Amino acid sequence: AYLVLSRTHAPGETPRIIDVKEQRVSGFFVALLIGLSVTMAPLLRLVPMAVLFGVFLYMGIASMSGVQFFDRMGLYFMPVKHYPPTPFVKRVPTWKMHMFTTIQLLCLTLLWAVKSSKISLAFPFFLILMVPIRQRLAMLYTPEQLQALDGSEAKDEDEPDFYEEATIPA
Repeated sequence: AYLVLSRTHAPGETPRIIDVKEQRVSGFFVALLIGLSVTMAPLLRLVPMAVLFGVFLYMGIASMSGVQFFDRMGLYFMPVKHYPPTPFVKRVPTWKMHMFTTIQLLCLTLLWAVKSSKISLAFPFFLILMVPIRQRLAMLYTPEQLQALDGSEAKDEDEPDFYEEATIPA
C-alpha cells in the first residue's frame, strides 16, 4: 500500500493520512528481482564480502531502534531528566528499571556463553530455564510494572495506532 500523507501539519505533529493507494507492483518487482538474482550468480560473486557484511551490519543496527531492551540500555548513560516519556519510564522506578535491564543482560550473556561453548547442545535447556527466572521476577515487581517493562510499547490510551487513525476510502 502506498500512503499519501498530509504536508500541512504543525511542527511536532504526525502527518495525517490523506489517501491509501493499493498496488501490488512493488511486491511483484521484488519477487522478480529475487528470482533473477539466481541467474546472476556469477555477477553477484563479484560483490566483496565486506560489502555484504556492511549491509547486514547496517540492517542489524537499524532494526535495533524501537527495541525496548536497547532503549533501556541507553538509559544507563543518560541523566534522569532526559529520559523519554515512555510507559516503562513513567510507571517503574528508575532503580527497578535498571535492575530489570541488568537481569535481562545477565540472562542474555548466559545464553550467549552457552551457545558459544562446548555445551551448546544444552542451549534449549538453558533457554527453558529463562521461564522460571521470568516468573520469579513477579516477586520483585508489581504486575503493572512488569507489563510496562516487557509489554507492548504503546497502549491504546497512551498513543493511538497509526492505522487506526486512517480512514479507508469507500
